[in-house]
Amino acid sequence: MLKILFIILPLLISSVCSKLFTDPTLIADDYDFVVVGAGIGGSVVANRLSENPSWKVLLIEAGMDNAGLEAISTPFLAPTDSPNKEWTWNYTTVPQPGLLNRTLTYQRGKILGGTSSINFMIYTRGSTDFWDNIASYTGDLGWSWASIVSYFIKLESVTAPADHHDTKGQWQPLAHGLSGPLAISLPGASTEINKRIVQTTRTNSSEFPFIVDGNTGFPLGISWVQATINDTLRASAAAAYLAPQYLARPNLHVLIQQQVTKVIFQKNGRGLPHATSVQLSSSPSSPIFTVSASREIILSAGSIGSAQLLLLSGIGEQEALAAQNITSVFNNPEVGQNMIDHPCLVNHWIANSTNTLDLLSQNTTDFNAAEAQYEATGEGEMVDTVSPLIGIFRLPPNSAIFKEFPKVKTASGPNAGQFEFLWRDGWATFLPVPYPNGSYTSVSQVVLSPASRGSLVLASSDPFTAPIIDPGFLTSEYDVLMSRAAVKASRDFMNTPPWKGFNMGLAPDQADAVTDDEIDTYVRENTTPIYHMTSTVRMESTTGGDGVVDSSLQVKGVTGLRVVDNSVFPFIIEGHPEATIYALAERASDLIKFTWKDF
Repeated sequence: MLKILFIILPLLISSVCSKLFTDPTLIADDYDFVVVGAGIGGSVVANRLSENPSWKVLLIEAGMDNAGLEAISTPFLAPTDSPNKEWTWNYTTVPQPGLLNRTLTYQRGKILGGTSSINFMIYTRGSTDFWDNIASYTGDLGWSWASIVSYFIKLESVTAPADHHDTKGQWQPLAHGLSGPLAISLPGASTEINKRIVQTTRTNSSEFPFIVDGNTGFPLGISWVQATINDTLRASAAAAYLAPQYLARPNLHVLIQQQVTKVIFQKNGRGLPHATSVQLSSSPSSPIFTVSASREIILSAGSIGSAQLLLLSGIGEQEALAAQNITSVFNNPEVGQNMIDHPCLVNHWIANSTNTLDLLSQNTTDFNAAEAQYEATGEGEMVDTVSPLIGIFRLPPNSAIFKEFPKVKTASGPNAGQFEFLWRDGWATFLPVPYPNGSYTSVSQVVLSPASRGSLVLASSDPFTAPIIDPGFLTSEYDVLMSRAAVKASRDFMNTPPWKGFNMGLAPDQADAVTDDEIDTYVRENTTPIYHMTSTVRMESTTGGDGVVDSSLQVKGVTGLRVVDNSVFPFIIEGHPEATIYALAERASDLIKFTWKDF
């Protein structure tokens, strides 16, 4: 009988381990590694560490399963179906003085895959300057472009667009990976503005040049958008790194709908606080469970979640923690500080067309027809994200803004952008305003290297109470002037010859913004987040005395604790952060493996 049990029990355990857990009583009490947060960072790290069959890995996610949710798996629905849903954290900011005291929604994904399950899927690696700047700042050449590019190759898998058109001249496939877990693709359906954008790069090439591939380290110019889309579906971190073949690993457990509320420390042999376990619960009134990690705890809860969890666990400014009755473990005033985010503004023009994507937002019949086509054939408007192309630009070096703000660091270097354009064949907005009738073209602009800084502090010692979030949008006048310059550049773009007869003039929401003062008011009234917050747990510099983690992402002042997510970057990427977090997490996984290779 005992022999039969020894044969059957491993099979039963393997069957259980291939499923997601929602009940903490069904998992083990201790693991080699506990990873907190199943966004990009956590999904990658849990996957890579569980490649070693001798290591037991637990991944904990506060949110829900991502499976079967068409509202987030359909690329076209990304901008419309995420705010205030059960799969988002639904944060809000404090009133923003730079935005005329508006309070903003501040979305993060609360779901397997994290924000990669609800974002716009735009995949930008960043410039050579961005990565080399991090290497110089930290003194760690492993973060240089020359070193990090191999991780991009490792994680990527070039896939055909949904319409299987000839992509020659739209990117450089040899610059990308072919067999990684994450699918990268090009737009799979054409809109009426695609050719006009490309034609503008020919008629006005000096101001708006075309580049074949914006992900070779030199992104300045206009290129076709690369997105994390696999044929017709969103390729989230969950789809890529927590696919069934990985969840089937008997040494990988994934626990969802449980929020980690605290990291527990004990003194190690050197007298330093050592992270030994985490506490977790499903709600303020639910039981609290504890899970131990014999090697490391890795926080991947994002720029808000990881900073909040460090503070709740006693790592932060000592007096502020005492005010919340939290015992200090290590005094570090930088936790939650230095927050950076990209301010975004959408500009609108009236389009001389009866075939824009506005039809899908204004007419239920058209939307249903597009949805039926998508479900039946995998073709049509719903296979793509918000923009077919992306533009990354710099102002001329002699622009007055640089003379007025000579000490502001204007992006990572000459290869990095200062502002970005995304185009929409229809009305686009992040604002909670009614969708107007009519046909429109939108150009979303993003200030890529903002000078404004914000912060995150605890509102309460209750882990289920959201922190106080202040991104500090447009608190630096530099950002306002850069936004103004981008507004003018977008108008220059839309007034080029390819748009003649199609562009019928500025939409009513900004038609009266003509003078610099009027444009600045329009900027402050309409700027929103694009949800790229970073640097709340940033890496320390070579000078020391700053930062929250070292260049190997280990939390300073304690042992056994790392942070692997967008919060650790010392600078904001001049682009979209998704790709950079994947590469960060891939390298972090190797750093962790190297740490424990002899144990």
